[in-house]
Parts: sequence; structure tokens; C-alpha cells
Amino acid sequence: MKYTLPVDPRMTEVVDELQSAGFETYIVGGAIRDLLMDRRPKDYDISTAATPEQVRNVFGRRSVRIIGRRFRLAHLHLGKEIIEISTFRRAPEGHGRETDEGESETLPENIILSDNDYGTVEEDARRRDFTVNALYFDPVQEELLDFSGQSLDDIRHGVVRAIGDPRLRFEEDPVRMLRALKLVGQYDFSMDADTENALFSSLELIRFASPSRLSLELEKVLSSAYGDKHLKAFHDYGFLEYFLPFLHERWESEAMRYALELLTERNYRVDEGVYRNSISLATAILALPFVEESCGSRPGDLWDPSRDSLAAIRDILDAIFRPQGMIRSVMMSAEHILRLQAPMARMEDDGSIVGAYGYSHAREVLSIQNFVRWQNPELQDFWPAEHDRPRRGRKRPPRRR
Repeated sequence: MKYTLPVDPRMTEVVDELQSAGFETYIVGGAIRDLLMDRRPKDYDISTAATPEQVRNVFGRRSVRIIGRRFRLAHLHLGKEIIEISTFRRAPEGHGRETDEGESETLPENIILSDNDYGTVEEDARRRDFTVNALYFDPVQEELLDFSGQSLDDIRHGVVRAIGDPRLRFEEDPVRMLRALKLVGQYDFSMDADTENALFSSLELIRFASPSRLSLELEKVLSSAYGDKHLKAFHDYGFLEYFLPFLHERWESEAMRYALELLTERNYRVDEGVYRNSISLATAILALPFVEESCGSRPGDLWDPSRDSLAAIRDILDAIFRPQGMIRSVMMSAEHILRLQAPMARMEDDGSIVGAYGYSHAREVLSIQNFVRWQNPELQDFWPAEHDRPRRGRKRPPRRR
């Protein structure tokens, strides 16, 4: 059907270049869903008949990097932006995989171990997860394809519906459960009855998902402006118990309520463009109330810095995100942010805080706490913003005459 959508012109150029090279190509998935909902897409995914190697031949080796083993695709670099280009797939014939450590494990019968069987656009549409993610748009011809026949209606009515048998789809790839719940949380969608019942009966399958993929999904949750809504959806559907059991066990605690308050305010500021979508900042905010609790303080009361408090910070960060792995640099950055909170809140500066590693993020966390809990008008002005503080470094030598 003919359709006009306000697609980024650069994406239209990418699609046009692949089509001109003889490859059927569309923009797919979340970007089309967001555009139909009058939202600005976070990113664009492109699907094409071209293999990753053929995509690289079209755009050049310097611009395209081929990644993935379970699911090979091409990353096209446009300046600082990366465009994900996948090849049309069909349902794989074989099942079974090895764990990340290379050791065999007994797995569900239908789990997909390799998803590199290329196919047609129609076959690609049948193997996608949910109807709201299964629209294909050709921005050159302005043509919208709805192979499921339900995608447009489900977007209009806010329904998360699995394509095909939902129990089979969750067994094939347990990460689909997490993605369904992100749709519920972020867009306030609801699941159709079959998809919801299948999810409830499949929750334990998440332990068979690749740890690296789950870690990547966790990073996406923390970097987004909807992390608080995602976590609430995970809890409401019982998924949090399997994904982040520490938070599940403390969901009704004062510390958890305060963590969600802080995260909600942080996400509002990210959505408004006030703050960058830093993973380490979100990690520190989520851990902060539990660090306070571990150090004998109530949420919002901070603690007295000591060697014991440093150990508590590290222990809490480790406990919250177990069994998921977090990038070491993110955990270290979050640790530095948390270490600065107590002295900053008391306006104790011995000359080492301003400009310290993690200072700018620590100031953001302090500002969020101040807005949510303390509301001290002097606190914000006491600490200069990163661009206001004097730069340190060697003085430039005088110019020779």
C-alpha cells in the first residue's frame, strides 16, 4: 500500500543505493512502528536481499563491518552513526547450539542456534517476533508492506502479538520474552491472551539465552529513557525474578521505591535532552539506595565514607546485576560516581572533587537526588558544571618573537 512516512533522508539514500545495486531493500521493525505512532525513532534497521558481503561490496570495506556468529549482519558506518543491515532470513532448519564457554548443554528442542539461513522478504516476515515489529517500508517507492495482515491494527490498538505459535517463538529465542515486555513497558501496550499465556509458561527458558545477549539487552534498558517502565513490566509479569533477582526480592522495599523515583527523574531528563543516556549514570542511580541501606542509612540519607562503604558499593553493584554481566568500565565508572555522593551532598570539597574522574556524572546524580529528596537550593550552585570549571593542565609556553 502507498504510505508516506517522515524517514531520515540518509536512510532513504541507503535503501536507494542497495536497490540500485539490484537488491530488494526495506526499512523494518521498530523505526516504522515509532514513525506510525508519531515518535522519533531511536535508530533505523534495514533489511535486504543482499548478503553481508554484498552489502560491504556496495558501500565499501571501510564503511561496513560484518559482525555476529549466531546472526550475521552488516554494520554500515555513517559518520558516528551505525546502521544495522540484515539479510532476509527464513526459519532455520537446524536447532541446538553450544554455550558461550563452548560446552554442550541440554537445551529446549526448538531453540534456534544459528539464524543464518537466507530467504525472501515474505519468509523474513514470517520469522519475525511480533506483528508490531513486522512492517516493511520502501521509502523510495513510499510503499508499506504488512505481510501479517495485523501489524497496522496492532500498532493502532497497542497489542503485542507473537507471529505464529507464541510458545514456539519463545522457545526458539527466549530473549523475545524480554522484548515483548519492553514493548509493554515503553509503549503501555498489552499482550494478546495467547502471547501472554505463552510468556507466563515460558519464563524459566530465559536461563537458556546467551549471557552476552542478555547483557546487551540490560545495557539497552539502562541507557534508554524508559528503564523504570521496563523494570516495572518485568516485575509485573514475573520476569524480573529470572533476570535481576536482587531487585525482584527487594521490589517492595523503601530502597527499591527510591531507586525507581531517581531512575524515573533521570529518564525524564534524558527524554528532554537535559542529560546524555549514560549507562554508568543509570547504574549508579539504581544502586545508590541499596548502598545507603547497606551502610546503615535510610534512602536519601547517604553515608559516612570509609573503607567499609567502598566495599559496600562494590558488593551492591555486583549483587544487583547478577547473573547478568556488566561491562567492567561501566561498573568502575558507577563506583566512582557513588563514592563522590556523600562528600558532594555535604558540600565538602578539599579541592579534589571538582574535576575528579566521574565528576560530571556524579553532579548529575546529585542534582537528581536534590530534586527528588532534599530540594536544597544552595547545593546545585556549590558544584560548577563541567563546562564552568577551570581547566587544569600545563600552561602554554610564551610564543617566540
